[in-house]
Amino acid sequence: MSDEEEDYMSDKFLAGLQDVRPSLVHSRGTKRQIEVESKKEELKKRQRETASSGNVDNVRLQQSLNKPISADNKGFQLLTKMGYKAGSGLGKTSDARTEPVGITIKTGRGGLGREAAVAELTLKRQELRRAHLLSKVGIESGEEVTTEAYRRRATHKAEERKLQYDIKRCQQTCESLDLKSAITEPDLDFFWPPKQKDENETQSDADDPEVEEPSKEEQYSPSEQLELLTGYLRTAYCFCYWCGTNYEDAEDLGSNCPGLTRDDH
Repeated sequence: MSDEEEDYMSDKFLAGLQDVRPSLVHSRGTKRQIEVESKKEELKKRQRETASSGNVDNVRLQQSLNKPISADNKGFQLLTKMGYKAGSGLGKTSDARTEPVGITIKTGRGGLGREAAVAELTLKRQELRRAHLLSKVGIESGEEVTTEAYRRRATHKAEERKLQYDIKRCQQTCESLDLKSAITEPDLDFFWPPKQKDENETQSDADDPEVEEPSKEEQYSPSEQLELLTGYLRTAYCFCYWCGTNYEDAEDLGSNCPGLTRDDH
C-alpha cells in the first residue's frame, strides 16, 4: 500500500464517514434533520406521481367525453322516451347545447383564480404594448385606428425626421461657409447648429433680467427654417443644398440647378 492511500482501518478514515441511519445517530438535532430530509424526498416523490397520474386521467377523461353516448345507456333511453333525438339540442329551444360541458382535471397547485389572473395579466400587457406602439407614431390609445390613419401618421413622422436631418445638415454647411467668409455670428440663431451652454453661462442668463426670450414673430416652423436656410445659402454663396454643389455664380446656379425644393430635384 502506497503512502498516498489512506488506511481504511485507521481512525482518520472512519471519522470521515457519516452514518445516516437515524437509529445509529445519537445527536437529536442531526436525527431530526435526517428525518425532515427523508420526509421531503417522500413528498416530492408523491407529488411527481400525482402529477403524472393526473395528466393520464385528464387525457382519458377527454377521450371518454368525445365519444357519443351509446344507445343502451339508461340515461339516453330515458331521453329518447321523452322525444330526444341524437344530435339535436338538449332543451326547449332548437339552438340549445348539443355538447356536454367540458371538464378538466386540475393537476397544478395554483389557486383556482390563478389562470384567470394570468390571462388578465397577458391581456393587459398586450394592451400596454399596443398603446406604446401607437404612441410612437403619434396615435392616442383611445383613438380609433385604421390602416389608412396609421400609414398617414407613420408617413408624417418619417417626414418630420427627414426635415430635422436636412435642417441639421444645412446648419452645418451654413456655419462652415460663414466662417470661411470671416462671419463670426449667424444672421439668424437657427442658421448655425445650437451651441451647448455651460452651467455658469446658463446661471448668469437666469439671473440677468435683461435677457429676453425670443418673440413669437422670430419663431419659425421646421419647414420655414429649412426654406430660409436653403434660400440664404443660394443667395449668399450660390450653394444648393439639394444638389450638394457650390456653383460659380448666380448665372451658373440658375441654369444648372433644377429648382428651389427637394421635389424639383
